[in-house]
This record gives sequence, C-alpha cells and structure tokens, in this order.
Amino acid sequence: MKAQDGRRIDRSDAAKSLILLKPTLSISHGGEERFKTGSLEYDAILAWVREGATFDSPGSPRLKTLRVTPEETTLVGLGARRQLKAVGAYTDASTEDLTLKVQYTANDESVVDVSPSGEIRAKRAGETAIMVRTLGKAVAARIAVVEKPPLAKYPETPRNNFVDELVFTKLKRLNIIPSKLSSDEEFVRRVYLDTAGFLPTIEETEAFARSTDPRKRPRLIDALIEKPEFSEVWATRFSDLFRVGLLDQGHKGGRLIYNWLRKSVREDKPYNQFASELLTASGNLFFNPTANFYYITEFSEPENIATNISQVFLGVRLECARCHNHPWEKWTQDDFWGFAAFFGRMGIKDTYQNDESQVLLKAKGEVLHPKTKQAVEAKYLDGPAEREGPDEDIREKLAAWMTAPNNPWFSRAIVNRIVKYYLGRGLVEPVDDFRVTNPPTNQALLDALAKDFVQNGYSLHHTTRLILNSRVYQLSSAPNDTNRADDLNYSRYYSRRLLAEQLADALSQVTGVPEKYRGYMPGTRAMSIPEGAPSYFLQTFGRMKAREVICERDNQPDMAQAMHLISGETLQKKTTAKGGLLDRWLADPSMTDEAIVRRLFVSALARSPDERELSLALAPIRARGADARRQACEDTLWAIFNSREFLYNH
Repeated sequence: MKAQDGRRIDRSDAAKSLILLKPTLSISHGGEERFKTGSLEYDAILAWVREGATFDSPGSPRLKTLRVTPEETTLVGLGARRQLKAVGAYTDASTEDLTLKVQYTANDESVVDVSPSGEIRAKRAGETAIMVRTLGKAVAARIAVVEKPPLAKYPETPRNNFVDELVFTKLKRLNIIPSKLSSDEEFVRRVYLDTAGFLPTIEETEAFARSTDPRKRPRLIDALIEKPEFSEVWATRFSDLFRVGLLDQGHKGGRLIYNWLRKSVREDKPYNQFASELLTASGNLFFNPTANFYYITEFSEPENIATNISQVFLGVRLECARCHNHPWEKWTQDDFWGFAAFFGRMGIKDTYQNDESQVLLKAKGEVLHPKTKQAVEAKYLDGPAEREGPDEDIREKLAAWMTAPNNPWFSRAIVNRIVKYYLGRGLVEPVDDFRVTNPPTNQALLDALAKDFVQNGYSLHHTTRLILNSRVYQLSSAPNDTNRADDLNYSRYYSRRLLAEQLADALSQVTGVPEKYRGYMPGTRAMSIPEGAPSYFLQTFGRMKAREVICERDNQPDMAQAMHLISGETLQKKTTAKGGLLDRWLADPSMTDEAIVRRLFVSALARSPDERELSLALAPIRARGADARRQACEDTLWAIFNSREFLYNH
C-alpha cells in the first residue's frame, strides 16, 4: 500500500511502514504523537504487519463483551486516584485483561484526568463518565468527585415519594444539601406555568397563599392536570418532537394532528397505545390525523423514518450508523439498515387535487444495504430478525416490541423527557442520546421512573403528578453554599426561561390586551397554535417557524430578544394599550396608586412588591402628582416584563 512519501504498510520492512512512523513522529507530519516506539500499540501493529497484515482471520475469536470496574465510584479529595480495570470476554468463552489495551476518554476532562493505563485523578468536584472502548465495543464508568469526606451532621430532608428518596440519597453521598422548600408564591407561579402554560390570576394567587390546607399543593396539582390547557402544553411539546406542520402537512394537516395530540393527552391515552397508533398510521393526511406523523420526509425514505422513530420514541441516535459503525456506541451499519427495513414498504402518494397527499403501505418494498447491495431483513435493535407474513403490517410487530414493558428504551425515553420538562434537565442529556457511553446522572431514578410508568398504565398524567408532588420539584431555586455549582442532581429547582408561547400568553394575561395572530381569532392563546410562528415575537423567542429537525427548543437568551424587550413594539403596545387592565385600574377611583402597583406585581410575579420596589414605583407619582400616574405605572410594568424574575420560571 503506497502513499506519496512511502508505504503505509511495508511488508518487506515492517518498521518502515508509515502507520508506525507517523504516529510515533519518527517522520514529520501534520498530526501529533499517538504512541511511542516500543509501546504496546506499536508492538501490536508491528507484529500484525510482519504476519502479513491480513484484513481478517476467519474463525478467530471475537470480542463479545467489554466490562469496566468499578462501574461507578466516588473520589474523595482533589488529587485522589483510582485504577480502572477492563476485561473482555470472547466468543470462544475466553477472557482477557484489556486494561492496557483499551482507550480511555473522560466526557468532562475538567473533573478528572485519565491516563492511558486507566488511572483516574480527581481535579475538581463534579461528575463525569469515562468512556472505555476497543474493537467496536464501548462501556462507561461513572465517576463522582467530592472535595471533603461525608458531612458529620448532614441535615435530614423530608421525602414525599421515591423521587425524593433517590435524589436525596445521592446528594448526601456527594455532600450536597438541597435548597429549602419553595414559598407558596414561588410554587403557585411555577406549577401554573409548567402545567397550564399561563400565570395564576391575582385571585388564585391570593387564595392559595391564604389557604391553611396542608394538602393544598397536591390538590392544586390535581386540578391543573385536569385543565384543558394542560393538554395544550403537551400537544405543543409533542408537536415540536413530531415536527407537526412540516412539508405537505401544512396548516391543515398540522392542525389535525395537533388536535389528535391534544385529545390524546386530555384523555390520558396510555403512551404505549399513543405510540402504537402513530407507528402504524397510514392514509390521507387530511382525513387520518396520525398519518401526518410519517410526513417528515418528502419521499418516505425508510432510513429517514428509522432515524426519526428511534430518536423520538427510543431516545437512540442511530444516524451515525447509517454510513459506518457508530464510533461511541455498539450500533453497527447492519443494525441501522435492519431497523430501517421495518419501513421498506412505506410510501407517499401525491394527490394533486386539493393538494392532498397520502401515506401508504406499498404492496412490495425492500431496503438495500449500501455496501452489499443486498436486501436487508428487518431486525430489532439488539434483538432478532423479523419477517413479514402475508397480509401483515410488520410495523405492528415493531410497535409491540417497542412498547413492551421490558423494552430497554421506550419507557425510559419518555420519562426522561418528562423529567427534563419539569426539573430543567434530563437524567440523560441530550434527552435523545441514550448510549452506554452517555450514562444517566442517576441510573436508579431513571429505572424506577420507567418501572413506575409501566406499572401505572403508561400514564403521562401519573408521572407528571408524581414529579410535581416530589419535594425535588418543589425546592427553591435559590442555591446554598453546597449546591451552588450543582447542575446535574436536582439539588435545587433549575430556573429556565419561559417558552415563547408562555411569554406571549403571560404578556397578554398581565396587561389584559389579547394578541392578534395572523390567521387566528383575536384572543387565541399562543400555546394553542398548532404549527408555524405567526408573529415576530414567537419567532424571536424560539418557536420554530418550520419544524425541520428533531431538536429541543433553544431557550437561551440572545441579543435580538433583549433588544425586542427593551425597545420592541410588543411591550410598547401591551403596556400603553387603551382598554387594558392598567387602563381600567387607573380609571377606577376606588383603587389607590399603591394598590395598582401591588396588582401589577402579583399578576406578573405572584408576589407583592417589597418596600424598596413599592417606593421606587410610587416615587414619580409622589414627585410630580397625578399627571405622572400612567407613565409611572407603565414604566413599572415595563421594568417587571424585562426582569429575570418574570422571564424565567423559578
């Protein structure tokens, strides 16, 4: 094998092969040193070239499994060290110590160092995983670092359910004390926004604060889950995930499947049935709402459908294995195309009259492997092959396998998304990247939630209620000295910016000025819009105009958002509109200036202003008299709308 500056493999003089000279920097090249002359890697390649550099050795044992120990460990003290050990098991039943033959990589190198021999060294408090891989196999060891030994007097925190038990047990091991319980004002605003997508009214906030019922939080959670707006919030989340409105779905198809999603959530349709109905859908986009689920690719290519379904329902990114074996996971190209073969008969029929299209199952269809050019047999991920009998729809078998209680991904993928929605981050991040080299931050909690989800009939309502009733969800967002740097273990409520729809609806609610969206009736809530982003505000704050890719919303603030809040027309029109709530309050002779300011704070923030805030709001009126009332109140409202406290759920 020749290259411009020599032979990559020189069978006559193996030591002169470029695959040895370049990695050892024996000759200069653009890369860095990968190993040294005489090292284990060097000697293995040298021996291979001398033996003829054969591509394969038929009948030789293959690595079957790779295991690393310890699988999970905690290092106490910066600079602490621990040795990892890797053992491989082969197809001939033999085992081998591979500690010095595998490659180690830390997912977060700021937490630990790992040497080529597998020794880890603590650098800072935190958590990470060490990826261990060789010969197409990969595993991970979960590593935690704490600076000091366990606290002698770790405070006990009340537990409401097993979510608290599993979270607080881990926090204790990490010497992290959870934040205190949120106040009633913090909780009521938080839970309204998370469940119904809108703010509590002034009357609802004050009634909740006055109540002495010890079960007022669980009762409020139950009431909010039963509200129709709860199903709108979840329909919007699923619409992002399923790319509602894409391509020929358009507005009509998008509205149909959005309404189906909303009705399914409203009825608490079991999620296994929910997924099965989507997986086996077909028909006209405008007559069968679920058929729109498949219209995320223009020509219904099996490989694109497979990528979409594995990511959406299983949280597995197979895309990397489309062209080659996955570099960080066990999936091979054969796995990818075997899964794609379940959709070999899928097709799109364009019906140009009235621009209606149809998703259908063709009489025949097959998927060809890109390398062998041979037809591929359908095969479950990590499972056996499947055949389609006469008059069968093989997708029904796939749906049964996927939604089975023992499927290792299905229930875990959805509970992970639910955790992300309510607690600010998933147990696995990104939420659709389940793999052994990206382990969950709390495996026991993920497993327990998935088991509980299945045992309770795959109920989204049940799991939502479970999480919202946990003390973990109800913790304050204010950090303490021990959890200030924690962003993994739910030691406090993680503040997050409101969705574009929540912000738009909150602005309309606080001002009493309904928004007018193109193509919708005045007063339509942004959360109830099926597809598209029919306003500049919604687009600017993260609502996707066309859901072209599977992705989580980017809710990080940016300059366009800041400028629009400071000087854009949305806030200007809302705060100065005639006939709004502020206009009515100012015209009410029985309402004092202080009462108006208090109402502005309670309606937007679910709390009364403190003395400083009240004084600042009233100062212009006291200085300039009644003529300054409107301007002072508008300025106060503008300041509230631009505050982090309003823009974030906390």
